[in-house]
Amino acid sequence: MKKKIAGIAAPSGNVLNLEDVKKAAKLLEEDGWEVKLGKSVLTSFQRFGGVSDEARAEDFNRLCGKCDFVLAARGGYGLNRILPTIDFEEIHKRGVWVGGFSDITLFSLAYLAKYQGKSLHCPTASVLGKSSVSAFSIESFQTALSSKQYAIEFETDAANLKVSGTLWGGNLSVLVSALGTPYFPDIEGGVLFLEDLAEPAYKIERNLLQLAQAGVLQKQQAIVLGHFSHIRNSAHDFGYSIEDAKEILRKTIKVPVIEGLPFGHVDDLCTLVIGAPCCLSVNSRHCTLTIPDAPNF
Repeated sequence: MKKKIAGIAAPSGNVLNLEDVKKAAKLLEEDGWEVKLGKSVLTSFQRFGGVSDEARAEDFNRLCGKCDFVLAARGGYGLNRILPTIDFEEIHKRGVWVGGFSDITLFSLAYLAKYQGKSLHCPTASVLGKSSVSAFSIESFQTALSSKQYAIEFETDAANLKVSGTLWGGNLSVLVSALGTPYFPDIEGGVLFLEDLAEPAYKIERNLLQLAQAGVLQKQQAIVLGHFSHIRNSAHDFGYSIEDAKEILRKTIKVPVIEGLPFGHVDDLCTLVIGAPCCLSVNSRHCTLTIPDAPNF
């Protein structure tokens, strides 16, 4: 039986706690993976992984050239700098799976735009190895990697519905930053999931309205909201909140907006397959998101 090889790279920000990454590597090894740590995980400059942008890109491409699965060490910022030099063609040719979230949203969008490629929205190695990571996050991650089909269930206040389409999305700020570039996919009839961290409510509203005014949201079957964590209040809010931003979203578009999916910059983070077909069903406030095209390692 062929050995499964997983790589851990830092295509974005530098690793802040190497021990957490090593714990994540051990978790993968316990699941039968041979794990390779990239040079970018062990080095850094300024706020970035690797000793340079070129070295970080080379390390990521090298791991994608020899591994079956490459997990980002952390998010942060930095993928924008190396996006033009990522070898998407080779990744697609080899069928490599790449996983992560936050800044890694940019990779997933670009891969989907260029090759309709699938990737994992999942905990980074830094999150998987944290002492505070939940059993739910680990189990969801392991289930997605080892299954051909799986489902995520959660409670919501949304009305009953049943839709299907391409599952895509990620961090709202990162996603909006890709608008107007070759790295933004044109998804018709999709299920778009969104979250964000440490942004004021008005900026979240502005980004949502930008997606609506660009015609992106209206083309979806459903918008699924995760956690908008650590909202930064402004002295000029005068009672305005994230709930007001969500209400403006609902008034702006006719597409169903569903809350409650456990994902975002939180301890309970489900793993999702970006680019996969999915079915989203709400019945009596109980929602089931079925993903039939998981990696199945």
